[in-house]
Amino acid sequence: MFKRRKSKKQRPAEGAVLDSLAESGESFEQEATEGPFDVSDAPDDDVRRIDLGAIRLPVPKGVGFQAQTDAKGNISQVLLTTGASALQLLVRAAPRTEGIWDEFRGELTAQVTGQGGQVEEVEGRWGTELIAKVASKNGTNSVRFCGVDGPRWFVQATFQGQRALDEDAAPELDEALRLLVIDRGSIAMPVREPLPLKLPPKMAEEAAARIAQRKAEGGDGNRAIIAAGDTPRPQVRRKPSPRPKR
Repeated sequence: MFKRRKSKKQRPAEGAVLDSLAESGESFEQEATEGPFDVSDAPDDDVRRIDLGAIRLPVPKGVGFQAQTDAKGNISQVLLTTGASALQLLVRAAPRTEGIWDEFRGELTAQVTGQGGQVEEVEGRWGTELIAKVASKNGTNSVRFCGVDGPRWFVQATFQGQRALDEDAAPELDEALRLLVIDRGSIAMPVREPLPLKLPPKMAEEAAARIAQRKAEGGDGNRAIIAAGDTPRPQVRRKPSPRPKR
C-alpha cells in the first residue's frame, strides 16, 4: 500500500475541482510497500495481468474475472470471484495533495445507516475498513469496504460474501488487490471521477457481438457481461456497492 506523509509547506486554497498536475503549496511523499502499485513502481514479475487501461488487473489461479461493459468495451463494473467471495474494484482520480479514504468512510457510513443498516469500523488487512450490514429479503447482507490512497489515485475495494466477515476466507482476492497496478495517466480529471477502464480488443469484440446478437433477436439493453479466469459464475450477489457522491 501507499503511505503519505505531509510536508511542512502551506496548504493550498480549498475548493479545487481538478487534481493538479502542477506543484502546489503542499506535497506528500509516497512510499511504495507491498501494493497496490503505481505504474511507476510496478514490479518486474511474471504475474498474469489483464490490461484494462487505467489498471493492470491480476487474475490469480482459482479466481474469475467479470466486467460489465458496453459495445465499445467501456467498463462500468469490475468483479473478481472465488468460491463464495467476491471483490468489486473501482479506481478514482484523487487530489495530488491528500488521500480521500477518510472522507469516503464517513460518507459510506452515513449512506448505509441512512438505509437502516449498521456499520462497524475495524482495523484490517488494508488499514481502517468498514464492515456494513444491511437487511435484505434473504437475511443480512454484509460487505467490507476498503480503500487505498495512492499518488493521484484511489482504489475502492469492496469485499462481498464470506470475505466480508472473514479475512482469511479468500486469500486469492487479497492477492489480486495487492498485485494491482494503476496507471493514472497525466490528464487532469475531476477529483473522485472513476478512471476510464476498457476491455482488451478481443474481449471488446466479444462484448459487441453479444450485444448485437441480443438486439438482432429482439432483445434490448446495450451492456454485456464478459467473463474470464477460473470461476466464471460467482456464488455471491453482484449488486453494486454504495458509492459516495462526487
